[in-house]
Order: sequence, then C-alpha cells, then structure tokens
Amino acid sequence: MNKRLLTAAALATLFTSATAQAADHLRIAVAANLLPVMQTIANDYEKQTGAKVELAGGSSGAFFEQIQRGAPFDLFYSADAIRPDKLADASKGTESRTYACGQLALWQTSGKPDIHNLPFKRVVLANPDTAPYGAAALQALDRSGVLETVKPRLAYGQDIGQTYNFVKTGNSPAGFVALSQVKAGNVPPAQYTIVDATLYDPLTQKRVILAKGEQLDAAKRFVAFFDNQKETLHQAGYSLPGETGCAAQ
Repeated sequence: MNKRLLTAAALATLFTSATAQAADHLRIAVAANLLPVMQTIANDYEKQTGAKVELAGGSSGAFFEQIQRGAPFDLFYSADAIRPDKLADASKGTESRTYACGQLALWQTSGKPDIHNLPFKRVVLANPDTAPYGAAALQALDRSGVLETVKPRLAYGQDIGQTYNFVKTGNSPAGFVALSQVKAGNVPPAQYTIVDATLYDPLTQKRVILAKGEQLDAAKRFVAFFDNQKETLHQAGYSLPGETGCAAQ
C-alpha cells in the first residue's frame, strides 16, 4: 500500500516537474529587424527567470504562413500590424498589441547615401511581399520620385536580415535596412541615412500571443518583461506606443 502511494507520489512529482519545464520553454517567432535587440532582451530574461527562450528570426510574411499551418510558436513579434491582427481575428492568437514602431534606413558602405541619388548597379531591399520593411522601401522610392529609375537595378533579400548582410558583405553597394540593424551592427553614421518617415507608411509593429494552456502564463510573463525594456528599445532605434508617430494600438 505504502509502495503504491510512494509510486503515485513520485509520478505526480515527475509530471508536475515536466509540466513546469515545458511551460518555462518559450518559442518566439521574431521579425528579422527586431532580432538583434530581442536576443539581448531574451538573454536578460533567461538570466533573471531561469526560463529557456528559443528565438527564430525571419520575415513576417513567412512566419505568418507557418503559424497558419500550425507552427508551434508561443509568441509572434511581427514587423507589421496586419498579420498579428489577422491571427487574432482568426482565433489563432490573442492580445494583438503594438510593441514598437520602426524606422527605415538607407545604408551604403562608401559615403553618406541620398535616396534621390542612387547611382549604383544594385540597390537591395527586403522582399516587399513578405517583409514590411521591403514594402516601406518601395513606398519611399516611389514617393521620392525615383522608383522607375531605380527599379531595373533593385535586388531583393529574403528578409531584412539577409538584406543587411548583402550590404555588409559587399554583395550590394547600397540597401534599405532597419535603423535597428545599423545601430546593432555599429555602422558608422556617415554610412547611413534615416529615411524621411513621410515617405512611407508608419512601420507599426505588433505582437500576438499564440500560446495556450500551460504556456499561456509563461508567454504573458515574457510579454510583461519585454514591455518594460523601454530604454533598450529606444537605444535600438525604435519609438514606443503613444510616442510621436507611433499609435498606441
């Protein structure tokens, strides 16, 4: 009888431990522009809580498709507002909220770039169909009146991360990237220009909670921690909800 009770107690302890470990392991899909600062925030969260945070970086459009097909992410930090809202509307997620607004930068490795003067054989931007920063770059070229001139020389990265690497490695002499990337990469200010925000629609970035059950509380704890990292996000080149040019929702 005692043996049975001990065995049952041991099994209950093991089950509780396994459940807690699962709940402390978060999988987060992160838009490529946010990945550098998210790595810093996630590392700090792990150190303070002992939780495990697994990050996947890529284009918002690609993550959106994966999540619709059932990819097991607990949180999705997108580079736009549309995709998190769609997931929430389709009951695939909850609490779609703005976490930051990004800025577009034009980077060239030789001299200060000018959007009205792009005499390069190649100018790279992220795929505008799946990457919001790529769509913003196209808007900026169009509104500045140079799109038709530059269009034959445009090249496209899979996401804003690959776009950044094209310029960094010299595969493209110039490209449109996120301000957060050039800041994270310590790119000299003489090599990039912050694109006039009136040339593209606001880069309002939302996150959505995908977790359910035991994972839901863990996801909400991380969201609360992330939302408190205001200074880190400011230093990375983001504006925050409620600030000038960044709508609260």
